[in-house]
Amino acid sequence: MGEGRPGGFLGEALGRSLERSRLLGSPPRPGSLRGAVEKALSEGRPGLLIEYKRCSPGGFVAWRTPWEYLEATLSVADAYSVLVEPYWFCGSPELVAFFARHRPVLAKDFASTAEQLQLYRRHGASAALLILDMLGWRRLDALYQEARSLGLEALIETTSAGPAVEAMNSYPEALVGINARNLETLEISYRRLLEEIARAAERKPSRALLVAESSIDSPGKALELARAGADALLIGTWAMKSPGGLAGLRDRLRGSRS
Repeated sequence: MGEGRPGGFLGEALGRSLERSRLLGSPPRPGSLRGAVEKALSEGRPGLLIEYKRCSPGGFVAWRTPWEYLEATLSVADAYSVLVEPYWFCGSPELVAFFARHRPVLAKDFASTAEQLQLYRRHGASAALLILDMLGWRRLDALYQEARSLGLEALIETTSAGPAVEAMNSYPEALVGINARNLETLEISYRRLLEEIARAAERKPSRALLVAESSIDSPGKALELARAGADALLIGTWAMKSPGGLAGLRDRLRGSRS
């Protein structure tokens, strides 16, 4: 057997393996998730957090290689949300390093320990997801302080306007998200999300950044949420199943946030 580079799929596999090793040895310097959203708002539109997730608790979502997905969505994404959780979402921290070469990355997981935050940071994440409804206020505060000490920003997630407003007041540097999906039951409601975003936006502190998460599967819904007061939109399943459907979304949303 020769010493040259193998051909076909093995050649591609070797190239990707070497690429992964380079990323793990020297992860990208993370950008700012907050900065990416603020830049989008300066253009009169919400920031677009495009999610890479191959699975969900309900099953398989879509198969797209990371490089294929990046090519299809890079012109739309202000930042990426990348699933790290391995068991329900087929995630990996290596994926964070891949996408962080190009945009700020939110590491999305059921984070509950400092060790997990350290893992995300080592792989180049800009921010970590902290789920208030799972952690409670005391554990959330401890993890938020740990994240900040590591140089990680945070997206604090809840499911209703009241806790979201409290989080925005308590953690002014964090992004605060409202999820259309109830993570206790996994039920999802776009109409409830729209109502809760509008309620939270009415009471939002001036520097706060409010993120609408889940159930966004059309330009019309994205525009409606932006007009209701969402500073950023986290788009997952729609993007994974049909990344081409995001084409022109930035232009469609421009002017929706003044």
